[in-house]
Amino acid sequence: MFRSIKTKILLLIVGIMLATALILVYFTKKDVGEAVLGMEEKSIRNAMYLIKLNVENEYKSLLFHKISMLTERKEQMKTLAAVVVAGINDYQQMAENGRIAEEEAKRLALGWIESLRYGNGAHFFVYDEQSVVLGHPNAALIGKDLSSVKDVKGLSLFGSMLEKSRREGEGYASFSWDDMSSGSTTKQLGYFVFYPKWNWMIATAIQTEDLELEAAKKLNLVIKELKSTFDKTRIAKTGYLILFNGKKEILIDPRHSADALLTAKDPKTEELLLDKFMAAAKHPEQPVKYLWNDPSDAQEGLSQYESYGEYFKTLNWYIVSVARESEIQMPAKTVVLRQTLIIGLIFAASILIAYFLVKGISQHLKKLTDHAKELPAHDFSAPEADLPEIEQLAVKYKDEVGKLAEAFLFMEASLQQYIKDLKETTAAKERIESELAIARDIQMSILPKLFPAFPERPEFDIYATVQPAREVGGDFYDFFFVDDEHLFFALGDVSGKGIPASLFMAVSTAFLRASATRGVKLDDVMARVNTKLCAGNDTCMFVTVFCGLLDIRTGEVICSDGGHNPPLLINSKNGVEYLHARKSAALGVFEDMRYYTQEFVLNKGDAIFLYTDGVTEAMNVNDELYSEERLKQDIIELRDKPVKEISRQMIERIERFAQGAPQADDITMLILRYTGPVS
Repeated sequence: MFRSIKTKILLLIVGIMLATALILVYFTKKDVGEAVLGMEEKSIRNAMYLIKLNVENEYKSLLFHKISMLTERKEQMKTLAAVVVAGINDYQQMAENGRIAEEEAKRLALGWIESLRYGNGAHFFVYDEQSVVLGHPNAALIGKDLSSVKDVKGLSLFGSMLEKSRREGEGYASFSWDDMSSGSTTKQLGYFVFYPKWNWMIATAIQTEDLELEAAKKLNLVIKELKSTFDKTRIAKTGYLILFNGKKEILIDPRHSADALLTAKDPKTEELLLDKFMAAAKHPEQPVKYLWNDPSDAQEGLSQYESYGEYFKTLNWYIVSVARESEIQMPAKTVVLRQTLIIGLIFAASILIAYFLVKGISQHLKKLTDHAKELPAHDFSAPEADLPEIEQLAVKYKDEVGKLAEAFLFMEASLQQYIKDLKETTAAKERIESELAIARDIQMSILPKLFPAFPERPEFDIYATVQPAREVGGDFYDFFFVDDEHLFFALGDVSGKGIPASLFMAVSTAFLRASATRGVKLDDVMARVNTKLCAGNDTCMFVTVFCGLLDIRTGEVICSDGGHNPPLLINSKNGVEYLHARKSAALGVFEDMRYYTQEFVLNKGDAIFLYTDGVTEAMNVNDELYSEERLKQDIIELRDKPVKEISRQMIERIERFAQGAPQADDITMLILRYTGPVS
C-alpha cells in the first residue's frame, strides 16, 4: 500500500501540511484567540474607564458649582463684616471724641449689631477673649461661655478663631450649632474678625445646608444621566454595568430591582457578589470570576460570569461590569473557528493540487521504471531503431523528470560504451591473466617443489613453501648440493611485488646457483651475487638473502645473512631461539660490500627455520602484526612435528590469525632438519 513513490510523496505532503495546519490552528487558538479575548476584555475596561471619566467630570462640575457658591457667600460675609466693623468704628470714634461714654458706645454698637439681618436669617454676634457672648440676636445667649462649642475639626470654635484672627486678621470655620434655639442643629459657615480696639471678636454665620441640598440635587441628576448611559451600554452581548456605593446601596442596576443584588451570592464560595465586586475594584486590570444564576435571565441558569470593577473614591462609588464569560470569549472563538475553516479549506485545496501534481510526476516515473526493468533484456550492442519513449520525455519536459530521462539516456549510452570497453578490457585482462598464470608457472618451476627433495639422503629432511600475495611475487627459496657432502640452502625476499619482483627473483636465484659452486666460500658467493645485481640496477631493486652450507657428515653449518630476518634454531634439547648472525647489507644496494659468515652445529634432531617478513608482518582485521614473538611460540609448539607438517600448520595459523584480512606480502618459509650421519 505504501510502496509506490506517489503514495509516499502524498503521505509526506499530507503529513507536512497537516502538521503545518495543526501548528497554525494551535497558534491561532493560542495567540489570535488570546489577542481577541484580550481586546474584548480591554474594550470592557475602556468602557468602564470612560464611564469613570464621565463621573469624574460630572463630579468636578458639581464641586465647582459648590465651591463657587461657597466662595460667593464668603465674600458676602466678608463685605458685610467690613460694614459692621466700620459701624463699630463710628461708635468708637464718638467715645474717643468724648461725645459719649465708651461703655455707652459699646452698648449702642452691640444693639445695632443685634438688629442686623441678611440672607436667609443670617446675623452677626460678638464675643470677648474669654469666649463669652457680648451681643447676639438671641438674648438667651448673651453672657454665655461658648468655649465648649467645637468646629468640624474638633477644636474650640471661638478660641481657635480668636487666635487665628489675632494672627491673620480674620478666619473662616465650619461648625454645627443651634444658636437661635430653633430646636435643630444646622451646619454653618462662619466668618470671624478681631476688633483690637475693644478686644472684640465680631462673627457672622450662614447656614450651608442649602448648598448641600443643591449639591444633592445635582448629584441625582448625574445619577439619572448615568442611568441613561448604563441602559445604552452593553458589555459583550447581554452584559451590563451597575453602580453602588460603599454602603452597598445600589444606585444603578438596569436589569434588577434595587435590592436584587444585595443578597446575591456565588454558590461555589458563598461570598456576596457585592463583596467580590468591591474586591475587584482594588485591581481594575484583573477580572473577578464567579458563578451566578442571574434572575433577569432565568433561561440560562447557573453560569460563569466575569466582572471588572472601578472605584471612585471621592463619591465612594463602585462601577462594575457584569457579563457571562462565554459571551466575552465568543469573539475570540469566532475568529479562531473562522481561521480554522480557512486553514482547512486551504489544506484541502493544497492536497487536491498536490495529488494531481504527484500523479503526473508518478506517471512519468512509472514510464522510466518500466524502461529500467527492460534494460536487462536490452541489446546494447545494437543501435536503437525507434525513438524511445523516455527520449520523448527528455525533449518534452525541462524539469526534473526531463533531467531524469536525460540521465537514463546518458546511462544507456554509457552502458553501450562501457560494454564495448568491457569486452575489450576483458579480452585484454584474460590475456594478462593467462600470461600471469604462465609467469607464475615459470616462477614456480624455478623453485624446487618436489618433496621429499632427496629421498636417497637420510642425513637431513628439508621442506619449503611460498605463497605469493599476487599472481607472481618476489620471495624465493632454493637448495642444492654443491658436492656430495655439502648442501647449499637459501631463502630471499625481493623488494616490491608483482612482475618486477618476480623477474628480479628469477635473476637472483640464477646468480646464486651460478655462484655457489664447489670450493667457493659462502661470503664470496654473496659478494659475487651482490656485484652482479648492482650492475645496471637502474630500478634500485634489492633482495634480502639468508643462505647456508650444511656438511651432512657432521651437521656443521656455515651461514651468511644479507639483511634478512633472523632464522629460528630448533634445538631438540634446549628449545627454540633466534639465530642472530652478523648482518650485512641487502644484495643489490651497494657494490663492493663485504659479507660475513658464521658457523654453528646442528645436532641430531636439530632444525633451522627460515622465513620472510610476510610471516611476522602478517596483519589481521584489527591491524595487529603476527610478530616474531608469536612465530617463536608457534614453532615451540610445532618443533617435534615433521618439517612438512610444521610448514602446513604455520600457514594455517597465519591465516587464522589474519581473520580474513587480505594478504599484504608474500609468505615464504623453509625448514631444514638434520637427522645425523649414516652409520
